[in-house]
Amino acid sequence: MIAIRHQCYHLRKTMDHRSFPTFLQIYLLIWVCVEVHSAHILMSGFVGKGSHFLCLVPIGKSLVRQGHNVSMLISDEYKDRANDPELRKFFNFEIYKNTDPQYSTREYFQLVEELGYSEKGDMVSFFKSLSSFKKILIKTCEFVLEDKEMMDRFATLDAIVSDIGWPCSGLIKLYLKKFYNNTGVRLVLDTPTTPNIAMLDASGSHFNAAYQPAIMSGFTSNMTFIERTINALSGYSMRLFIMLAGNAFFPLADKYGLRDQIPALEYSQAAIADLSLGSFDFAIEFPFPISPSLIPVGGLTAEPPNDLPQDLEDFIQSSGDDGVIVFTLGTYFASFATSRPHLLKMFIDALAKVPQKVIVQLKVMPQYDLPSNIKALPWLPQNDLLGHPKTRLFIYHGGNNGFYEAVYHGVPTIVLPFFGDQLDTASRITYHGMGLKLDKMILSVDYIYNNVIEVLGDNRYSVAAKRLSAIFRDRPMTPADRAAFWIQHVIKHGGDYLRTPADDLSFIQYNMIDVYAFLAGVVVTILFVFYHITRCFVACCIGKKGNTKEKRR
Repeated sequence: MIAIRHQCYHLRKTMDHRSFPTFLQIYLLIWVCVEVHSAHILMSGFVGKGSHFLCLVPIGKSLVRQGHNVSMLISDEYKDRANDPELRKFFNFEIYKNTDPQYSTREYFQLVEELGYSEKGDMVSFFKSLSSFKKILIKTCEFVLEDKEMMDRFATLDAIVSDIGWPCSGLIKLYLKKFYNNTGVRLVLDTPTTPNIAMLDASGSHFNAAYQPAIMSGFTSNMTFIERTINALSGYSMRLFIMLAGNAFFPLADKYGLRDQIPALEYSQAAIADLSLGSFDFAIEFPFPISPSLIPVGGLTAEPPNDLPQDLEDFIQSSGDDGVIVFTLGTYFASFATSRPHLLKMFIDALAKVPQKVIVQLKVMPQYDLPSNIKALPWLPQNDLLGHPKTRLFIYHGGNNGFYEAVYHGVPTIVLPFFGDQLDTASRITYHGMGLKLDKMILSVDYIYNNVIEVLGDNRYSVAAKRLSAIFRDRPMTPADRAAFWIQHVIKHGGDYLRTPADDLSFIQYNMIDVYAFLAGVVVTILFVFYHITRCFVACCIGKKGNTKEKRR
């Protein structure tokens, strides 16, 4: 299999021409890089939209810097990604075509937005969207597998790095194995969300509902009896959905002749994956045990800030000692100026009363003039703004990437969770004391303003954020470089040795049901025998006493 080293990259970075003669530099590079081979890696961040795509970009850049060829697989609905000059510097793009005129992922994302704004933007609303989500999973997979020219280009892949929510990546691996005799392609699963049962199952890690919050529960690790009950039901309901979603791929497996390649009765990426990457870090996350094949890489998009555009820098500098507030509702909810204008007006009226300057992300500008202290932009360099020394507060919707960027830069945060794992992010922010949570059900101008003033006026939120930042930054390598290292590692060595024996156990074996049943049977048998021995002994004693009395008479 391909041997991969990253010493070349580090040597080129650290080698100073003033310390090494030119001929010696050339010799060292040739000597170190002689066994370095470029791997062909495919990355799939769902359809190419939002955090599912963005969290793969830093990993891909790290791999490219170390000499590998990385292609991003995206839908033609988001082909504008391929025109981004910054991304084009690093990646090739594989764009699959939507061949069904009645299908669009945009309808699903609109549904997500509606559910987020609804009064039931919780587990109930989430499961209402699952049917639409499952359709996306099936359709996008079919679009890829039916593109014979694209699959031909994938024939020599060394690794597939895919969002865990797209089970098609496992079928692609099996397809390459069967029809192109590519038995060495590795599958690496990635998730941009807080820890979830799919990620744990795929890596052979255990989910314990007693202290591990299920995704979208909004719980901490310290739960009441009722919360643990809800948590258990939520976690296992999610596991049921994952199983059903996986089994929905059986018709595709049959269509493309892959059913014989599926290693279990149910289709699961857990049996196919070599490695899992989780967007979490125990500097912030509630502790729980993990298997060797699950690598924490939380904070992929968090990095030192770049310089801001001059007009934005000038606006920030005009804030003086008061500083600035950054306000964004992310990819899915940033259009609320048109979809929920009353919500935008609440925030504008509340933020107009603070002394700080405010930078707001709005895809569509409102019909009225904004207050002089507020600047609206269709897109924000979020990480760069959070890293600016004048940033005092971050107000946002609770995305996992934004959370780690705020932690990295030590910025106090107010979170307005709408949907999904945003509820979980909110619980972590409040648990660690770095900010407050807004309840979307009771939003008002005064409610928003009072919370903003509370966080800005109490130094404990800033202290907590900076303490977390110090812990989070104290690491030997960046999350992206760590992810890249492990991807290279499994390309070279495979991931079988990282797998836990739990992957080969049935539900009964894993939960020791057969052992407990056997031990219970032994105990019952012993008690049964003891009962009958005791009964016989008592009967004999009573019988002897009766005979003695009769003899005395």
